[in-house]
Amino acid sequence: MGAVGEFGPLVAISLFFSGRQLGPATAVLLGFVLLTGLAIYLASRARHSLLYSQVTRTLHTSGQFAVRSIIFILTVLVVLSMVLGLDMLLGAFAAGVLWKVAIARAPEQDRKVIEGKIDAIAFGFLVPVFFIDTGIDFDLRALTASPAALALVPLFLLLLLIIRGLPSLLAAPPKSSHADKRAIILFGATGLPIVVGVTGIGRDEGLIAGGIASALVGAGMLSVLVFPLLAVRQHQRRPSETSARQKESP
Repeated sequence: MGAVGEFGPLVAISLFFSGRQLGPATAVLLGFVLLTGLAIYLASRARHSLLYSQVTRTLHTSGQFAVRSIIFILTVLVVLSMVLGLDMLLGAFAAGVLWKVAIARAPEQDRKVIEGKIDAIAFGFLVPVFFIDTGIDFDLRALTASPAALALVPLFLLLLLIIRGLPSLLAAPPKSSHADKRAIILFGATGLPIVVGVTGIGRDEGLIAGGIASALVGAGMLSVLVFPLLAVRQHQRRPSETSARQKESP
């Protein structure tokens, strides 16, 4: 559940502060957080020997116990969050954390296989559906009708580079080339899912104007379209830089 885990904490923070204004929603949110925290704590304390054996037996069969379990947990927590009036993204994030903790002590090879299957479902099906829904809900008229909102798009793109891209350098391998570092910054600056999640909540709660929300989403769209292309170009330049350094060295 990598794509959901990326923006889950910010969704929770946004829901918390919006809940403070709504009164009873705060108690509902805190109750959901406590319930999820208790489930995660119990999952981390249990040995799960029966779970691991069942996962191993069905890992390469049509049973697919691991995949069906995470889909079941995801469905339960998403439905619970929606029934309680919370954002469904919070339930999806909690489901990912709960399953991650429950399977933490499983054999490493089994974990890799399971994560590959979950990534296939998430990025092959769930994330595309999320983006389709995002495109349908995108208010293009609010963006094009306001010159001020359009002017905010390049500003938000620059902020994505600064806030998300520059901290990505902390993950750069030692002795990385300048081209590699530029590519890491560009890849790290992409941020459509988190932008859509936060702006959607802000717009529903009346905390963000429609034009600003559309400008944020527009910047997020441009980031996933433009930044990866620029990052790939940095890698294409790397051989020429390497050969140039080799010629300069004695």
